[in-house]
Amino acid sequence: MKSKVISLFAGLLMAALAVLATVVPDSIQAATIKRLIFASAGFHESNHFWTISRPDHLQFEPFWETLVGMDPKTGHYIPALATKWEISPDFKEWTFHLRKGVQFHNGWGEFTSADVVHNYALTMSKDARMTLGPFWRTVAEVKPIDRYTVKFVFKTPALPTNLYAFARSGDLRMSSKAQWDKEGIAGLDKMPAGTGPFQYVSRQTGLNIVFKRNAKHWSDNKVDFEELEFRIAREEATRLALLLSGDAHIGDLPRELHKDALAKGLKRFSSSLPVDWISVYMGGLWFTTGDKSFDPKAPFVNKKVRQALNMAINRKELLNTVFAGRASLAYVSLYVPDSEGWNPKWESKFNELYAFNPKKSRELLKEAGYGPNNPLKFEFWAFTEPGESEGPAVADALAIYFKNVGVDAQVQMQDWAKIRATYRKKKSEKIMWPNIIGWRPSDIGIKDFYSTKGNNHHYEDDFIEKAYGQVAKSTDLKERDRLMRSIGDHMQAEYADIPLFWFRNEVFASPKVVASWVYPGPTAGRSSHFELVRLVK
Repeated sequence: MKSKVISLFAGLLMAALAVLATVVPDSIQAATIKRLIFASAGFHESNHFWTISRPDHLQFEPFWETLVGMDPKTGHYIPALATKWEISPDFKEWTFHLRKGVQFHNGWGEFTSADVVHNYALTMSKDARMTLGPFWRTVAEVKPIDRYTVKFVFKTPALPTNLYAFARSGDLRMSSKAQWDKEGIAGLDKMPAGTGPFQYVSRQTGLNIVFKRNAKHWSDNKVDFEELEFRIAREEATRLALLLSGDAHIGDLPRELHKDALAKGLKRFSSSLPVDWISVYMGGLWFTTGDKSFDPKAPFVNKKVRQALNMAINRKELLNTVFAGRASLAYVSLYVPDSEGWNPKWESKFNELYAFNPKKSRELLKEAGYGPNNPLKFEFWAFTEPGESEGPAVADALAIYFKNVGVDAQVQMQDWAKIRATYRKKKSEKIMWPNIIGWRPSDIGIKDFYSTKGNNHHYEDDFIEKAYGQVAKSTDLKERDRLMRSIGDHMQAEYADIPLFWFRNEVFASPKVVASWVYPGPTAGRSSHFELVRLVK
């Protein structure tokens, strides 16, 4: 079994190395640079931030800022375009006091409360497809109190955990209302004005985005280089070749190439905090009373099947192959020790309920009515997106584990948009899919993925619906924690999905060019704080 899984990734690595052998010099030449080049796997390219999912906000990080910042070491929320904020006792009114004197790039004037109102309005546009759209739709009104004060009034209590939506971890970017009023969306497409440490210069779709240093940024931070370029290279081996040849200075690489990158002399920089979790989701798990989409004959409805599939997986081996040992176990999807509702007992319960046990897996499948003459069959859809290249390898590996216990999982590569549309429309009864999802507060995660209030429908039942309904109404932090813990307990006990790993964002750089880079990780674009990249002197 082990040799089959390892060989799956060895072929990919050897193919990449064969490409590199023809283009990589023996050493990386040191150079004094004016333009720092970041080799990126790419993103859905657009300057319409309200139509873009959070991971693709990488392209906005250098020039569009948010009301609240994130400390690069701790991830704590800190002042940015807002210097301070207050939340009313009922958690429905959030008042932000804006930084005075902040200027938009290219002479578009001062940032004020009118810009906040304008950008919030964009999140309500008909074409809005933001990751945090469900959260922004809970806002009843955005009031400009004066030029430098703005108030968000929510329909229901918005707890302090939701501060992440206003921060660099969220997707509410601050563009210029003055530019919009004069140039419309055409101006935003051609030369969008922001307030960040870098100014937007140009975009060549599919090739690169170029920014230049903003010498008049409101912060005291001094950027070490004059220009920043995001160079798009979707092929993993190409990005590594760019780094080794010196044609790029920093880049993101899939974990199967980390070992070779280190051996070739590149330096790894990790985010300060965990960034993403990867879980595998099973369609058709819509148990809420009265749900007309529910099909009792769907393959994953039987709890014993879900337990069997979890116990068929050798997570330790999977960690050491696909993720090169650079991850940690997820005991319940979306929860980390700092999350509201975290239960330290989940680790021991996980070892009891989810431990690798092929024999027990076969027994459970037999009890569920499956065996050699009636194997469990389903489609396993996989996709690859920037920053999420391991999905197909995970699908292939799990298909091997499942085959070992008599399950026929047919892996198919699909477009991510098709997969997302399928499960959001509740047409996923007979499919399974892996997904790498960015960190968010646990209550938002439950709403987005495990409640009928969200639009992802990964697992829904009456228990979660009732408990989350109480969470949404409660302003008692201890009671909320208890309720969120009960939801996590329930998800683990019911095998709501197949939780796999948490991992940090990791990038590689030339040690002759980049001396240091500290960034938190749980920002909208994962890689962030490019203004803090320090060059070798």
